[in-house]
Amino acid sequence: MDTPLEIDKGWHYDIALWQVHDTENDCDLVIRSNSGHVFYCHICPSQFVRSPSVASQYFKCLQLLRTGEVEIDDFYEEDAFEWLLGCFEPLITKLASSSDLDATAEPTLADYFFPKEASVCGLTAMDDKLVPRELDTKNHGWSSPIVKFDVDFLEDLNTLTECYTPSQVDICYAGPDESVVRQGDGLLGMLFAWIPNKGVLSKARAAASPPELRMRWASQIQRSVDILHKKGIIWGDAKAENVLIDQNDDAWVIDFGGGYTAGWVDEDKTGTLEGDRQGLAKILDMLV
Repeated sequence: MDTPLEIDKGWHYDIALWQVHDTENDCDLVIRSNSGHVFYCHICPSQFVRSPSVASQYFKCLQLLRTGEVEIDDFYEEDAFEWLLGCFEPLITKLASSSDLDATAEPTLADYFFPKEASVCGLTAMDDKLVPRELDTKNHGWSSPIVKFDVDFLEDLNTLTECYTPSQVDICYAGPDESVVRQGDGLLGMLFAWIPNKGVLSKARAAASPPELRMRWASQIQRSVDILHKKGIIWGDAKAENVLIDQNDDAWVIDFGGGYTAGWVDEDKTGTLEGDRQGLAKILDMLV
């Protein structure tokens, strides 16, 4: 994210992951550091008591993150992340100051995905005063990023592409070679060049775009999904928010982590060609 938090000893913290919902008003954040410390933070507005200003700012952030837009009414994604990160700044500073961990100048994926210390945090507000707190639990609710595969598959993979361990991959955006990251008998992820982007596709973005641009996006998305299917690959969570619009106004199909989103793909069609076609049809209806 573009809103890092710098504290003593050269530690650097930022929001690595975030999650919001269409029907619930809570928000989950994963704040990672270059010291191997991670904070799993949960925000629920029902914990705001007599705090109209806090609630107003929170829902402003929530609205922006739900839409996938970069900006709404001069309120930018960076503003939202800065406010959300700031909610936990006093607690992070306190916990980090009492930690024996040292900052790492060039953290690797191992530092991010296998933290040396983890804290689960919540947020309350009373009379518009924010009160972040560490919770007495280690159950953060986030699943492991590692996907297990059999040995034969991993051996075949070694012949197709470069493989690295998490500790061999520095955290940066400096265009890595396309490769995969392995941890034992599992895969942590794939490495691709960073795509400079304007944000994800949404109804608001589509409505504000000229017809010829929407037609181009529709063609690019259709072609991408067709190519995936010809190679036996299922998109999975087919929805507008999983289409990235780059700086050249080209559309990229992203997020192959499985699952589905209600309103885009029926639950019984999850992970199928039919489910992909269902989600794709709704995206195309939005564009043309």
